[in-house]
Amino acid sequence: MDRASTRRLLAAAAATVAAGGGLIAGAAPAAAACSDVEVVFARGTGETPGLGVVGRPFVSALTGQLPDRTVTSYAVDYAANTSQSSAGPGATDMSAHVREVAASCPSTLFVLGGYSQGATVTDIAVGIRTGTTTGTPVPAELADRVAAVVVFGNPLGLSGRTIATASSTYGPRSKDYCNSSDSVCGSAPKTGTGGHLSYNTNGSTTAGAQFAAGLVRAAGTPAPGPTPTPEPTDPSQCVRDSTRDHVEADRAVSLYGRAYARGSRDSLGATSSFNVVSLRETATGGWELVAAC
Repeated sequence: MDRASTRRLLAAAAATVAAGGGLIAGAAPAAAACSDVEVVFARGTGETPGLGVVGRPFVSALTGQLPDRTVTSYAVDYAANTSQSSAGPGATDMSAHVREVAASCPSTLFVLGGYSQGATVTDIAVGIRTGTTTGTPVPAELADRVAAVVVFGNPLGLSGRTIATASSTYGPRSKDYCNSSDSVCGSAPKTGTGGHLSYNTNGSTTAGAQFAAGLVRAAGTPAPGPTPTPEPTDPSQCVRDSTRDHVEADRAVSLYGRAYARGSRDSLGATSSFNVVSLRETATGGWELVAAC
């Protein structure tokens, strides 16, 4: 069940309680368990709310590709109107959902995606200017939680671009599927046959799921939140940890998504649960980057 459906069920349960239904008054519904992977997908123009005709088989295929992991999905809540003006608000909803889940589920990885106007939603959410409308992108500090970005029939192709060429951050983790006769994605590199309406039948969703699954496995699982490390008293003591945990333990500071050792200001790279480095305390109480502990 996707998260949007879960929310609707909870809302219905609340209404039942208010009406004097059979639920025990005052009993709070249990919070949804965190999944290993959350797919956040935006449907195409004119489709009814939900994952849409491309999102549903994509999520199903990805779930099948990751039998050893739990996979949940969220359908981006936006109008999907014919004027394309709803793409910006859709991107804002996509990024807001990523922030919400990331805050409560520190081990969850994300796969972002969309079809048609939903692909534009995804473009804006990963920080690409499309000229259609504007929205709030995924915060830079959460970029490393996004394992893959997969879109179908992306209008960005009309300008000769794909996410791979337009985003230095997400490009290496992205895949644009544009069929040979799809005028919506225009001059983008062709990845399949058929027009704009055949992505759910020509194998693109399966190929996209295989691509995303490979990146999810390569990304591993983020550390389940920072683990407090006792402050060393011996100046020669060395601590090996992720840059995010170094920042949480005050051994480093984070500025614009990059970590720097406190005191020495040694550059440690991206502030991330995946970026693990060794720091040694100096005689002056600061920290310096060392090759290994």
